Amino acid sequence: MHRRSLIAATLVAFTAALAGCAPRWRVVTQASPDTFVGQRYFGLMPIDFVDLRVGDLPEDMYLARKDSDEHRQFVSDKASVDEEFAKTLIETAKDHGIDVAQVSDPRSAPYVLRPYVSYMNPGFYAVASSSPSQIILTLRITTSDGKVLDEVQLSSRTASPNPSTSLSRADADKLKPGGRWREDARIIGETVSSYLASRVSP
Repeated sequence: MHRRSLIAATLVAFTAALAGCAPRWRVVTQASPDTFVGQRYFGLMPIDFVDLRVGDLPEDMYLARKDSDEHRQFVSDKASVDEEFAKTLIETAKDHGIDVAQVSDPRSAPYVLRPYVSYMNPGFYAVASSSPSQIILTLRITTSDGKVLDEVQLSSRTASPNPSTSLSRADADKLKPGGRWREDARIIGETVSSYLASRVSP
C-alpha cells in the first residue's frame, strides 16, 4: 500500500475507534499466548522518526520550505516529543507497577519498547477556522534481539486554545505547534502505559 494511503487508512481507523468504546490503540499484531504476563521491566528506546511525514509532505520537503530558525525549531520540537513521551510513559507505568527505563542498547532489557513516529501534523488556529495537531505513533515490543512480539498504533490530536481568552501556562504552550505536539506525546505516553498494563495483567 502507498504510504499516503496507509496513513489515510490509519486516520480512518482511529476515527472509528474514538467514536465507539474501542481501546485507544489499534492492534497490528500480538504475541499469543501473552508473553508479558507478570513482566515488570521494559527497556525504552528513543523515538525513531524514520520516513516521517509532516502533514502531506515528507519531512525533507516540509523542511525545505522552512527558514533556518523554523528548521531548528522543528528539530527541537521532535526532541521534546521524545522527551515528553518517555517521561509520561515512565511515570504512568509506575502507577501500574511497571518499571520502564530508557536504554540505548536493546540488549540491556529482556523486552524492549521501540516507538516510531510516522506522521505529525502541526495543526493551526485562526479566528475563522482551526485544525488540531496530530501524532501517529507505532509501538513495537520486541525481544532484546529485535523479534517483534506486539505492534500497536496510537494517535492523539490536540486543539489550539483560543488566544483571546485567559490561558494557563500549559494552555498557552499549545498555541504553538511544538506545544500541541508535546501534549500529544504526553497523551500517547499515558496510553502506552495502559496498553502495557493490559498485557502484563490481562
